[in-house]
Amino acid sequence: MLASIDARLFYLINKNCANPVFDTLMPFLTWLGSGEFLFVVAVLILFLKAKNKRAALLLLAGLTVTYYIVYFLKNSVARPRPFITLPDVRLLTPEKNFSFPSSHAAQSFMAAVLLSKFFKHYILLFGIALVVCFSRVYLGVHFVSDVVAGAVIGTIIGYALIAAAKAALSSLNDNKENI
Repeated sequence: MLASIDARLFYLINKNCANPVFDTLMPFLTWLGSGEFLFVVAVLILFLKAKNKRAALLLLAGLTVTYYIVYFLKNSVARPRPFITLPDVRLLTPEKNFSFPSSHAAQSFMAAVLLSKFFKHYILLFGIALVVCFSRVYLGVHFVSDVVAGAVIGTIIGYALIAAAKAALSSLNDNKENI
């Protein structure tokens, strides 16, 4: 039953939303959730925003943690991509590995959580993350459940890194008082 709902939602986005404007925009919008793009964002923040070096370092840590968690899950679950299992999929970008969970969704939500703590543009950041998720289904490379799982994983990683950073800073401050 869940598989049929996932397939129906997939076709709703992949087929029923198809249009030339989205065909042009979605490959660019999906790139905003890529590890490569987010790495460049982190490096730019590191070198251009002196007061937000923590944001850059957390984003780099988040990309690393997200990569390994998603890599482990993809290979453990080994879910084939929609264009392999469903007929008549509009495939607009090639992908090679497994489908579940979406690394673009995980990375974009992790980045949205982390960056919104430093830059306060949370509506824009989470809006971009949602568009990245939509784009992955539109492009034919993920089921809706893949991007939902990726979004949840990325959100958890983002908040866990913020909590870990706060704990580490608190511990450092406590140790300074003892010196």
